[in-house]
Amino acid sequence: VSTVASLTNHLKHLEELHRALDEKITEDYERHIDDTILANEKIEKLELKREIEQLKQIIEIKEKNDQ
Repeated sequence: VSTVASLTNHLKHLEELHRALDEKITEDYERHIDDTILANEKIEKLELKREIEQLKQIIEIKEKNDQ
């Protein structure tokens, strides 16, 4: 069982990865990188976003249960 603090730290890490990937996608787009690579990066970004949203819900539930 993870604590809210450890989940929050993991959330911050995922958000940093998401931001970095967003910047990479922008750079790759401007450099006219292959569309397949861009598509894969966008899929990875979307998967990260889903994981972030799920983690936010878990944290919210844990915080309510801890009160």
